[in-house]
Amino acid sequence: MLLHLSGPLQSWGGPAEFTVRTTHRWPTRSGLTGLLACALGRPRNAANTDLAQLRYTVRVDRPGRREADFHTIGGGYPRHRTPPTADGTFKKLGEGTILTERWYLADAAFTVAVTGPTTTLTTCADALAHPVFALYLGRRSCPPDTPVLLFGDVPDPVAELDRLPVHRTPTRHGPRPPCTFVYDTPPEPDAPSDTEIHDIPTGHRTFSRRPVWERQRVLPDAPDAGRGTRWINALTAHREVTPR
Repeated sequence: MLLHLSGPLQSWGGPAEFTVRTTHRWPTRSGLTGLLACALGRPRNAANTDLAQLRYTVRVDRPGRREADFHTIGGGYPRHRTPPTADGTFKKLGEGTILTERWYLADAAFTVAVTGPTTTLTTCADALAHPVFALYLGRRSCPPDTPVLLFGDVPDPVAELDRLPVHRTPTRHGPRPPCTFVYDTPPEPDAPSDTEIHDIPTGHRTFSRRPVWERQRVLPDAPDAGRGTRWINALTAHREVTPR
């Protein structure tokens, strides 16, 4: 199936200290697993062993820009209304404010090819079309601004990334910029990974590492279709002429 993740803000965090919560430059495996589990209506402690079999290829339509939110909790309130400590009491007067630095991707857009067992893909596509819980892009404060599920019946979704209209404004001057692709399997036989990220959920909010491959390509068969309605119209036209 093919997914699209676009919104004013996204945040695809990994392991971090409480006070500083970073975001990766693209959707993480843990974030995508959470998105699908949310659509399926699963609780936070679900094993999701079926979702672990899925593979993701991410096309970066718009990388967005990183922005930080200086976040406070409990500031300006009397002691009994500040966040409680682990033992159920409250901090001393004047010490109850919790400060965090939260990072987001602003105005980013990603198209994601998902491959795996047919039964799992069909179940997930049905859930994304009729989600149990509201979908969000990494954090609950980050709703999508387009439908997440593009197509649930694509024979070769990875190849389709080379043809699907790109959700960005065409370049007026200079050469057309390439698209970045992020793979979780080698795009060429025995290709060494470009980096590793800590985003495979292993339960109880713990994660393990996985290799990642990055490639950049200009896509002559995938036009820059513009933003918003223009992109949706181009996507609809593409769907009408593309055989299933």
